[in-house]
Amino acid sequence: MESLTEKVLEFQKTGAGLNALVDVLAPRVYQFPRRKMGWDEDACGDFYLYFQPRLLRLLGRFQDLGKPFESYLCAVLGWQLRNFARERRRGERKWSATLRLDTADPVRESAPEDERVRSYPRLTPQVLAVIRTGADRRNFLFLLLKCARHIDREKAEALAPLTSVPAAKMLALASSLAESRAHRDRRLAIFVERRNRAFCLARLLEGELRYETDPCRRQEMERRLASANKRMAMAMTRMSRVAVAPTNREIAESLGVPKGTVDSGLCVLKRKLAAAMDPDSLRSA
Repeated sequence: MESLTEKVLEFQKTGAGLNALVDVLAPRVYQFPRRKMGWDEDACGDFYLYFQPRLLRLLGRFQDLGKPFESYLCAVLGWQLRNFARERRRGERKWSATLRLDTADPVRESAPEDERVRSYPRLTPQVLAVIRTGADRRNFLFLLLKCARHIDREKAEALAPLTSVPAAKMLALASSLAESRAHRDRRLAIFVERRNRAFCLARLLEGELRYETDPCRRQEMERRLASANKRMAMAMTRMSRVAVAPTNREIAESLGVPKGTVDSGLCVLKRKLAAAMDPDSLRSA
């Protein structure tokens, strides 16, 4: 059976077999962030979209130096994942500031009179300038549904014109997504309770340790304190892994579109928003 290394070398010589290589490599690239960093499905999809344009260059640069192509692929994926993680953290800080569904906005109230800006909660002129085409409005709907838990009737009516979706339908979609994540809310509540219980016990033990003079009792209390801190850290780790927002797959299913459409749509919109808010962001990334 022909190895992956042989297939890559054959592709470099003849240029044939690219589709077959992509079929083999795509699942490995997609699952890499989950195996290495425990990322969720949406983050894995974002990483694949980030890495996919680099795939052809990866195949062209491989050299047979005695190690299999899998080893080279793993090293490159590790490097690219670190770069992507830095860009993702920086990008999320920027674009998350572009849209907040809070109706109370003292900045907006003191801004110059612009009817379009005043009509929508926390939408700046830079954000409105990004939403031009039908595809932009569709991608903006994907982004709004990520905030489904915060959408009420007033916000739906204000934001509906920017999505070309009636307010009633947007509310129905938000309600459906909220119901689909009810089990995650219950799971999150369990971890929150565990964290709070461990935190209270740790603080109580810390207070008692200040006045305890018996060496044996101090040793036992220190052991219990370390255990409480460990349980608190574990609960917080598990809390961080519970998706607060609807997943891209859930949004896709609620709208009846492929998941890849939601993945790519959000990726494109985030890049546009980042560029609109900071034109130098893409050059410095």
